[in-house]
Formats: sequence, structure tokens, C-alpha cells
Amino acid sequence: MTCKKCHIQMREEKRTFHKQRKWICPRCGAVRFQLTKKTDKK
Repeated sequence: MTCKKCHIQMREEKRTFHKQRKWICPRCGAVRFQLTKKTDKK
């Protein structure tokens, strides 16, 4: 995932928050959340 402001690659936080992946921009410190895909749906 890329940062909206800097347009550089963001680094991923190892833990997941509320079934979302957390991405942090190393340059400006912006945070983005990415919803994890639910593939094991019944």
C-alpha cells in the first residue's frame, strides 16, 4: 500500500486491529487501515 501524501511504500504493522491491517508511512507517519478479505465464509 502506498501513502496518499508521499506516494511511497508504507510499512505494515504486525498486529491486526479489528480484522484490519494497519499501514504506517515511514516518512510522514500517516496511518491507513486495510480490511482483510474474508475467504472462510460459510
